[in-house]
Amino acid sequence: MSDKSGEITFNFENCEDEPIHIPEAIQSYGFLIAFEDDDLTISVVSENTQQIFKESILDKHFIDILCPKTDTKAFLKDTFERVSANKIRLPIKIELDEALLQPDTDNDYLAVVYNANGKYVVELEPATEFRDAYSAEQFIKLYAMSVAPRFKEMNSLSEMAQEMVSTIRYLTNMDRVVLYKFHDDYSGKVIAEAKADDMDSYKNLYFPASDIPSQARELYTQNWVRLTPDTELPAAALIPSIEQSNREPLDLTRSLLRRFSPIHLQYIRNQGLRASFSISLVTEGELYGLISCHHRDAKYIPQDVRLQCENLSQLFSWHLRAKEEEIARKKKQQIDKAVDGMLDKIGPSNPIGRVVKSGEKAFLEAMNSCGFIYFSQYETIVLGDTLPVDLIKSIFSSARNTTGFPYENDALYEEWPEAEHYNIAGILIIPLFEKKQYFTAWFRKEEHRVQKWIGSEGEKSEAASKEERLKPRTTFQVNERTITGRSTEFDKADIDTANRLNRMFLVYALEVQERMHISIEELEKQDQYRNEFLATLAHELRNPLGPIMSGASILETASDEATRARVTSIINRQAEYMSKLINDLMDVSRITRGKVKLEFEKVNIQDVISDSLEIVDQHIKAKNHELDLHYLQDGVTVFGDKARLSQIFSNIIHNAAKYTEDKGEISINVREEGPMVVVAVEDNGMGIPEDRLKDVFNMFTQIDAHSTHTKGGLGIGLTLVHKLVTLHHGDISVFSEGQGKGSTFEVRLPISKQAFEESDTESTPVSSTRQQKIMFVDDNADLVDTYCLLSEAMGLEASGITSPKEAEEAFKRFKPDFVFLDIGMPDIDGYELCRILKKLPEAQNVRFFSQSGWGTEKYIEESKEAGFEQHFVKPLSTDTIRSVLK
Repeated sequence: MSDKSGEITFNFENCEDEPIHIPEAIQSYGFLIAFEDDDLTISVVSENTQQIFKESILDKHFIDILCPKTDTKAFLKDTFERVSANKIRLPIKIELDEALLQPDTDNDYLAVVYNANGKYVVELEPATEFRDAYSAEQFIKLYAMSVAPRFKEMNSLSEMAQEMVSTIRYLTNMDRVVLYKFHDDYSGKVIAEAKADDMDSYKNLYFPASDIPSQARELYTQNWVRLTPDTELPAAALIPSIEQSNREPLDLTRSLLRRFSPIHLQYIRNQGLRASFSISLVTEGELYGLISCHHRDAKYIPQDVRLQCENLSQLFSWHLRAKEEEIARKKKQQIDKAVDGMLDKIGPSNPIGRVVKSGEKAFLEAMNSCGFIYFSQYETIVLGDTLPVDLIKSIFSSARNTTGFPYENDALYEEWPEAEHYNIAGILIIPLFEKKQYFTAWFRKEEHRVQKWIGSEGEKSEAASKEERLKPRTTFQVNERTITGRSTEFDKADIDTANRLNRMFLVYALEVQERMHISIEELEKQDQYRNEFLATLAHELRNPLGPIMSGASILETASDEATRARVTSIINRQAEYMSKLINDLMDVSRITRGKVKLEFEKVNIQDVISDSLEIVDQHIKAKNHELDLHYLQDGVTVFGDKARLSQIFSNIIHNAAKYTEDKGEISINVREEGPMVVVAVEDNGMGIPEDRLKDVFNMFTQIDAHSTHTKGGLGIGLTLVHKLVTLHHGDISVFSEGQGKGSTFEVRLPISKQAFEESDTESTPVSSTRQQKIMFVDDNADLVDTYCLLSEAMGLEASGITSPKEAEEAFKRFKPDFVFLDIGMPDIDGYELCRILKKLPEAQNVRFFSQSGWGTEKYIEESKEAGFEQHFVKPLSTDTIRSVLK
């Protein structure tokens, strides 16, 4: 390429479009011979083959140009077939027929062979005696035996990379060897370097993606080693040319000798270099990075040494990838451990906001962030330095309409200049519920950093045109600038970590929604109960008021003492009853406001129960109940207020007598459980429906308030009992098998002052029935975890299995009430697993449900045939799980 003046010119801006795999020329330090794959007739050669052959070898049979004495012809034919079948390049050794060669021409060559669009291509290089050819094999062995095993002890990629560049520099003896790693956008950075003392350092050098065009990157993933021994070496064209023979261009993708782009050669010269050698680092078909070798003078590296380097590149690639994954795995384990630790701490009295704030430093360090925010309709959790919520919501809305999620931006100031006021230049947003605009967001402060890159002399920006960056110059320098307005980028590892942490907040958001839903239902219930209570209160107060008012009227006119005495007795009884109602109300009110003072002492539990029985004795006798007492030995004590303890048990026993038909049975059992005394009051009365068990201790609640069994009362006796038991650091439970099957109330109280002080002051009533168990079997671990967490938030005991082979043993141990099986699992599908489990004795009364990503009639019918009760489409919701419980 030249202009009218003869000066070399380049089309720099369009270098991305250059067809570099078909340059129709090779570097002239080697020779190319191409022949047809069907008859091995030579059809294309490099122009410089004229230097070694006396006459043209075009149209000759390839085997005929080899030494007649060679015994490798059969092996060569096998090699040709192998390269075609496997689409690879293989090394061979070639001995040419001396009779065909120019005088004083060597006939031994190192070569490679590959197939290029219907032709076999052999590239030859003189088999020179070269100490590095032997040294390379020895050093690779040393690397494998001594250097590579130490990689396990190394903690960073740069440490490993340093060993690699040192190895390659030893093998090639070049002035400078660097290893640079690609970013996701194919820009990159030098992470290791080995060089001569008088060479400029490229360590931490930045280079934009445009420095290595996309077609070059694609080529590098297939051809892993490339040598330019001398940028001034003329190229050797392929003959006959395309125009002369009307043939297809020869594909040199796998070539070792391929001529480089003039732009690339000029780029090498710009750096003050004469020779270069690069090695690709490829993992899973993707270009991970490059090892680039630089030399200021011409430098030839023998073919076999280069191929040994190619072998090393495979080792390097996987060692780097393995170390990267090991570092990511360790980080993941640390994050998972932190998340598990936080989940373990979360509970009704220790919400997630308090937990993450208590570990704020570690929580933010896990993401290398300065701040975090969790936002939902019900709650906002803020840690560290963040942006205002309204600004984040604006960024969220913009991302939803443009880039989508997860949204990461390390240059916020450009689009959201108001962020500069808060010194927050980086943000990562991950939605929890996109439609509701619930999200978590992580923040990073602006970070000033020095960026180095290579370009033309006097260049001020890496964003300059390709032409400006590649112009020839007489000196070479590394340019630097300070980057402002940016934070550290959020990379893939950061996003993975944020997603794992986000699971915790997703579950929390679901739990909050669930609690809000339950709370609304509970408020509606409480409102209903309160209305019933007020009606009952009015009724109960009106009952004694009637006789009192009537009695007062009679006293005004009655003159005989007998009548007056009778009326006075009625008024006293009704006033006493009214006083008891009011005292109960006042007791609950005082306890709720913390105004009750208890006189604690060690008291005999038998004395407490005896006092309680005296209070309700008349009521028990009036209904002809049979009382069965089972005390422990004398001297079993509790630590509490004797009068209030008597009030607790008299209320419970009175309740048992009240809700049991005449001639019923009431039993009282006392036992010890470690530091606690347990008193169980059991009756064979009307029992409690399962759906009302959780309500019996609630204020305003009266089971069957309008039943003939109630016979008066406000229904606050058990509320009072529960509050008094809690004040004693105890707990109370209620059990019932259902309506008409009696009830059992168990009160647990501390046996001593020490037990009192060590017991939980926040005890809550234990539910009446056995905790229901639910089991999920699905090969998606994250989905199983989510289902289990949702179920546990609903009060269920949950078990998740990810391997269907382990499901049978787990089923036997866990003994679930409900089972959800995924249909499409490996090894054993959900249909077969259902049939296996249903044959087990533990499967009696267990309900089985299927789930999959499909919900067509076919799946519904097949599920029923397999024994499932119902089929659901993934993912399961809280409402779905709740529906099967009913």
